[in-house]
This record gives sequence, C-alpha cells and structure tokens, in this order.
Amino acid sequence: MTHKIYAPNIHLFAFHLRNKSSSDSQPDTDYNSELLWHKYDQICAKFQIQQKLDLRDVAEGYRIALLKGDTKDNILLPLEGKLSLNNGKGIRITGQACPLQIYDSYALGLNIRIPERENNQKTEDVDLTIFNDFNPDQCFLPSKINSNINSSLGQILLLTAWLPQKQQQDSHVWKEIADQCVQNFLGEKNQDNCPPLYREGQLFDSPIFEYGIPDKSQDYGQIFVWLFLGEDVNGNYGARADENFSLFYQYFIDLFFYRQKVIRAYQISREVYSDAYQGYQEIKQIINETTQSQDNYRSLSEAELLDFKKKLRILPKLDLNYSDWLRQLESYSLTMKINAHNYSEKLQQLQEKLPKDEDLSFLSVFEHKISPTYQEQIKISLSYFGHSSALLDKAISSIRGIVEIEQAEREKRLQLWITFVGTGLAVSGISSQSDAKQPLESILIKLDRKGSLDCPEAGLYPCLTYTFWFVLFHILIGVGVGAIVAFIVDRIIHRRSK
Repeated sequence: MTHKIYAPNIHLFAFHLRNKSSSDSQPDTDYNSELLWHKYDQICAKFQIQQKLDLRDVAEGYRIALLKGDTKDNILLPLEGKLSLNNGKGIRITGQACPLQIYDSYALGLNIRIPERENNQKTEDVDLTIFNDFNPDQCFLPSKINSNINSSLGQILLLTAWLPQKQQQDSHVWKEIADQCVQNFLGEKNQDNCPPLYREGQLFDSPIFEYGIPDKSQDYGQIFVWLFLGEDVNGNYGARADENFSLFYQYFIDLFFYRQKVIRAYQISREVYSDAYQGYQEIKQIINETTQSQDNYRSLSEAELLDFKKKLRILPKLDLNYSDWLRQLESYSLTMKINAHNYSEKLQQLQEKLPKDEDLSFLSVFEHKISPTYQEQIKISLSYFGHSSALLDKAISSIRGIVEIEQAEREKRLQLWITFVGTGLAVSGISSQSDAKQPLESILIKLDRKGSLDCPEAGLYPCLTYTFWFVLFHILIGVGVGAIVAFIVDRIIHRRSK
C-alpha cells in the first residue's frame, strides 16, 4: 500500500576531522580536510541550488560557525533549488546549510525540503516515492563504492515528514510508512537489502525510528525517520516535534557529533582488535614451539638454533607492534569516555531547556546502553591482551635463555675438543722426544728378524715402514692421554654446573 506524506525533509549531519587522526602511525598526504564543503557543492548541483558556502578560516579548538557575515542569531545559509521528478516535472525546494567547526572537526548540517507553504498556500501531500527523488545518484549516502561522502567521523541522515490526519490516528501503519521512506530513499526494491530497524520510540510526542546497527552500518550510515504528528489549524500544521527540532537544532548537531565520535572510535578499535588478535596468535604459536623444544631435553640442531635466533629478531618488533595496538585501544577507550561524557552533558543541557516531565528516553538510550556497551567491550579487550603482553616478555626471556644455554653447551664441547686435541699433541710430542724408539724397534725386529732399521742404510722401504709405525705409535699415546684428560675436565665442568 502506498501512503501519502506532507512536507518531506532530508537532514544530513556529516562530521569530518580537520586533520588526520594523530593515532594513525603514517601521515596521509591525500587527506582532504575540506571534504564536506566539496560534497556540499556536489549535492547542491543535483538540486540546482546556487548558494555557495563562503567560509572563514578559524583556529582549531573552538566550536564556531564558519559562515562569513553570520550573526549570533543567524548562522544558517538559506537554500533554494529544484527537485527533479521521475515524470520530468520539477518541484521548488528550500533548505538551509549550517557549516561549523566543533573543536577538532568540521560539521555540516544540510537540509532540503518541500516547503509547508507556497505562495501562502499549503503545499500538496506527496507520495512516499518522492524520497527516491531526494537522493539522485545516492548522493547523500556514504557508500565507498560510489565515493560519495565518506567523512572520517561518519554521518547521520534524518528523514522527516508530516502524516496526514487519517494516518496519525492509525499507529499500526507508522512503522510501515517509516520502512517505505527508507526503502524509497535508498532506491531498494527489496526491503531485505535495506538496513534493519534497530529501535523505535517517541520523541516530542511523535514516532521516531532508527535504522542500521550503529557500529556496523558502514554502507548507509545511520538513518532516522521521524514522523510528525500535529494539527492543521487554518492551513498551518503545528507539532511539538517540528517546533522543538527547529528550536534546538544546534543541540541535535552536537549530540549527533558526540555520538559519531564514540561510534567511530569503537569501529576503529575493532580494527585494532583484529590486528592485536592476529599478533596474539603469532605470540601463542611461538610460545608453544618454545615449550615443545624445552620438553625434548636434547641439544638443538643447527637449524633449530637458527630458528630460535630468528624468533629473537622477530619478537622485539612484534612486541613493539603489540604495545602500539594496546596503546591505540587505550586511546580509543579514552576518546569514547570523553565524548560519551560530552553527550550526556549536552543531553542534560537540553533537558533543562524543556519541561521536567519531557521524555528524552529515545536520546538517552545511547548514553545509558549503547555507549557503555562499547566501552565495556574495549575494557575486556585491554584486559585480555594485557596478559598476552606479559607472556610475550616471558617468551623473549625463555628463548634467549634457550639460545644462551645451547651456545654454552657448544662452547663446552668445543673446550673439551680443544683440551683433547691439545693434550694429545703435547703428549705425542713429548713421547716422540723420549727414548721410545727401543721398544718400538724391538717389536718391529720381532716381526721382521732379517730387516734392519738403521736408516738410511736399511733402504727406503724399511725406513718408511719404521717412520709410519713410529708416528702412529706416538699419536695413539697422545689420543689415549688426551681422552683421559678430556673426560676428567668434562666431569669437573659438569659438577660445577650443578
């Protein structure tokens, strides 16, 4: 069923950091701090709006209106253009733009609408499908595919419309109307492709609906539909929702700004969490490999020793990255706390401007439920990864200890080898200078009674034979003595190591 609405409005609230976030490790030379103003020009071109933003340059750190020539009571730029319909006709539209600097960020409040009255006459009711004409080429959406707004802090879209008297009396159709508003605005024929209804409630006695999960709605951003309920008095509609929204427009900009600050900080923290979790898995794998090597109680092979040395080179860098991820999580946690507090403070200021019994529960849900949930999630992440940081320090110490022990064992074996060889050579040298010729000659003569060992008279072959056995004899003596000495030294070192 197709419904009629009256005086539909599109409100865009987009927010963009003046400078790239200081938490980003690499500078972004392509960062466009004036992105919102460029997107304003692109959107205005779709609706033949001629009014340009003439902005002044101000220092960072203040909440200040940016329009040149603005006054304390008027910081809005009136807009006028034309809405092109699918049937080829056009409708006159009006609106307003509100460019601001809010401390470290730029903000743009942009509204285009079919006016309530034209030439002192009430404008006609229109079909819900007109919301599709309000979003040509999806110019209002933050889709990365279409490269439209993509502001660093995200955006909020608010669709408002008056309900005719007949539909005001039937609350059962309100959600259906809100669903169709979103569906037509997004140009989706299938309702399943639209962001889901997140929650609904009442604000200033009119129904309001929120679409899209706050921290996951990247493609469409956050979309609210606010259906105004009021009375027609002599052709003039009046509703508390419309009146209060206009009266406290600046409060809504600030509330949406702090809200987006919290949400964006949480979204980025989830990306950091993913990096930290991957790093944690690497740490866990290294610790498991180290534990298995310790349980084997054997000397490391050359390949294993090189692998441990490689880990010692990798772990400090991993430790540095891991510490940076934890620092970023702490930074985003602080950002969320500060802006959640600012949101609560601004909401309290709004409450003080209204009657004491005014119900702002729809706005306070973010303060009492959504934001605390995000903050608790980061708190859990910090607690979880904080223990891993201590494990990383232990892993580095453990691997360094294994490498040092293995190198000490190898040095000890080298020391024994040097002792063995040195002692053997020394004993062989001493033995060769001693009177060991006679027993060796006696043995050789017994083996060859006819032979003579007098060199060179004995001939070449007997001399070579004698020389060979002479050298071998003294080497064997050196080897034997060297082995005994090496064994004794090994026992002494072993006892001292205990």
